[in-house]
Amino acid sequence: MKKLNKSSYPAILALLACLIATFPVQAADVDFSCMSYKVWPKNYVSTEYISYDIVVQNSCPGSVYWAMCIERLDPDTHKVVETHNPTGFVEAEKTARVNLNLFKKPGNDVFRNRFQEFYVDIGYTQDNLPKPVCYAKQCEAKKAPLRAEIKANETAWKKAEKVLAAQIAKDCPNNGWDKESFEECSQKVRNSSTNDLDAFAAKDRELRNQMAAIDPQNCQVYSGNLATQ
Repeated sequence: MKKLNKSSYPAILALLACLIATFPVQAADVDFSCMSYKVWPKNYVSTEYISYDIVVQNSCPGSVYWAMCIERLDPDTHKVVETHNPTGFVEAEKTARVNLNLFKKPGNDVFRNRFQEFYVDIGYTQDNLPKPVCYAKQCEAKKAPLRAEIKANETAWKKAEKVLAAQIAKDCPNNGWDKESFEECSQKVRNSSTNDLDAFAAKDRELRNQMAAIDPQNCQVYSGNLATQ
């Protein structure tokens, strides 16, 4: 008698097909140009930090999952000190909002103290596994030479301000009784240094504009405002 051996391959293939069908598949050609986001600075609520909203807008015909990579930079070293990865789900024609507080360097004697900067990238999918890109490391590598020039300019600027303050203290004695004469004298001394100080400010603006022009699509950095005392 001939013995028949029934193969189990068809059953295994059928089982695999059922399992694959149960997992959501992200279509390769999904166009998420209908998704957008904006970064909005909010009014100052503290002298210690500034607040921003990152608002995701869904103009697509259906719901979308989103995930962010937010990288917070130290205002002095410009290294990443914290990474945030908020995720969410936004329905069609709706918005989602993430709030972020950026802090300044502690202390009131920091020259031209600034609030923290941050990078943000957002990934979108129709399933629940968006993968944003964290750009800070590669962007800061590109910006390092300009960061160094800005730092050197600020160091010279700070030195010039100290020399000016010493000159005012020498030429304009302040006994507390004649405030008007002291302020008039101080302004006269300061006016003599206006061109030098303006040159530092102009160079700072120029260098920061050059830095902002580096790969603006991926390397745009937000915040970094000068902190008021």
